[in-house]
Amino acid sequence: MKVGFIGLGNMGNPMAASLLRAGHALRVHDLKQDKASNLVDAGAVWATSPRETATGAEAVLTSLPGPAAVETVVLGADGVFEGLARGTVYIDTSTGEPGLIQRIAREGAARGIDVLDAPVSGGVFGARDATLTVFVGGAQEVFDRYEPLLRDVGETVVRMGDTGSGVATKLVNNLMMFINFIGACEGMAIGARAGIDPRRLIEAIRPSMGQSRMMERCLTRFLDGRLLHSAVDLGVKDMHLGVELGRSHDVPLEVAPMVEEILRRYQDEGNAQADLLEYIGDYLKRAGVDPSGKP
Repeated sequence: MKVGFIGLGNMGNPMAASLLRAGHALRVHDLKQDKASNLVDAGAVWATSPRETATGAEAVLTSLPGPAAVETVVLGADGVFEGLARGTVYIDTSTGEPGLIQRIAREGAARGIDVLDAPVSGGVFGARDATLTVFVGGAQEVFDRYEPLLRDVGETVVRMGDTGSGVATKLVNNLMMFINFIGACEGMAIGARAGIDPRRLIEAIRPSMGQSRMMERCLTRFLDGRLLHSAVDLGVKDMHLGVELGRSHDVPLEVAPMVEEILRRYQDEGNAQADLLEYIGDYLKRAGVDPSGKP
């Protein structure tokens, strides 16, 4: 299939590489051309704009930082919809807003272009291994047509409902994820101050009810001195969108706004581009625990 891919960051680049390995003819674009060098070396073609990326493509995927970028790239004067032809599809894998993707879908329908929202979960590691979970929103017949393409980047591909439901699912997932993350940080600090070795704590909780993937992955990677490859500002953005989604449906949120404020405070202290795991070290120091997890 002739595929365009826009947004070659930590998630987009390995996802595009998976599409290349699957045999698709790939055209790529990013604000920074050097991010495409490995893909071009592997056979992809560089495009100078979103419009050029979409011209002649059967499908265009985007992996972008947030709703503002998606709106510009897709609906802008030199955007994706200026290049895509009738009978093609636009698929957004970004974490965005249900309202925006619904508006994009309406514009796409007027142009004869199908639209799917297909945000992904699984992090950089899942993107590299093509084992992501893909939450898809859109018409059943469109999902059926392009599910094989999505399975080239994701191991688990699930249609959640109509347009916007994929994005809503991703926001719920990330809201729960960051709540688990803050809980894991606090639990690790308490355990360390109580004299418990943090690795033993992780091993004990792993089969227990307090277990979460964020606890296991984040705390273990932190103790090993490795990164998560996910910036704090993206976490703040995701939490904010999740909180706003809950409020838009009149859900009486209690924990989520506090977690958003915790991450936003850390971001405002000059840590917007810091790896999320750096928050653990900062929190442990404030709790009187050194980075090794010892009191």
